[in-house]
Amino acid sequence: MTRIRITILLLIAIFSGSITAQENSAEQFESITVNGEERQWRIFIPSTYKKGKPTPLVLNFHGSGSAPNRQAMLSEFEQLAELEEFFVISPAAKYYPKKGGLVTWNVDSHVTGVDDVLFIRELIANISQHYTIDPTRIYSTGFSGGARMSSRLACDLSNVIAAIAPVAGVRFPEDCNPSRPVPVITFHGKADNINHYKHQADSNAYWRMGVEEALSGWISTNKCTGSPALEDVSDSVIRVSHQSCQNEGHVIFYRSEDAGHTWPGSPLADYLETSGLGKTNMEIPATKLIWEFFKMHPLQ
Repeated sequence: MTRIRITILLLIAIFSGSITAQENSAEQFESITVNGEERQWRIFIPSTYKKGKPTPLVLNFHGSGSAPNRQAMLSEFEQLAELEEFFVISPAAKYYPKKGGLVTWNVDSHVTGVDDVLFIRELIANISQHYTIDPTRIYSTGFSGGARMSSRLACDLSNVIAAIAPVAGVRFPEDCNPSRPVPVITFHGKADNINHYKHQADSNAYWRMGVEEALSGWISTNKCTGSPALEDVSDSVIRVSHQSCQNEGHVIFYRSEDAGHTWPGSPLADYLETSGLGKTNMEIPATKLIWEFFKMHPLQ
């Protein structure tokens, strides 16, 4: 199956009106103007939020060709945020690398595209003016292209982003130079047919390195020492933990032998599989694991 065909099927699965998962009826969008461009985001505010009480914030980035409401459905972060009392901000991408192509994030900071790092910096500033956000607990996660964007933010906004959780798309940009070790929890399947586990000759142009090479960048930058701890989570999933790192800059990797280009534990697992994107590991609830990791890693 060609990658173009897979991408088309992904869009059908994610955007089809036949998907029965319910969207949050109380969804709310906000916007600002950045460099003359209107930029939007979906915001979820827990019902227990009280102004004056510092509250964590999770940035939740959608994948290429997707949108904030679909990322909310894929990850179910808002349901967890209601229980655990934190904000979820799902920004909307506005970068088109190719005319007529899929909307995505300007992870490589191409000068002809929108400045997504500036957008997120100003988004956080705007949100912090209107709500009481805990400045030590601002986190970033995302799927695929959104995972790559979270990786970029760890490089360029390391003084703001406390920790990141890239799903099916961890990167270590060649120009990455964070001002501090940024804790990382990430998930990737060896059967991912979009963002290959190992770089291949036919990998997408943006996918310039394999997963292990990207992780090595974070392990080195966070000054992790010694061998990682390995734990069998299930028959097909291994947890690789680098815990001896500078300033709690832990790097945790859930490696699946058979998972495809998916979000572990997602309610859209069946749709992703029938679209040709592969198996979803349902024994590891990525969203819950990410939040538990975030809670343990405030900004140092």
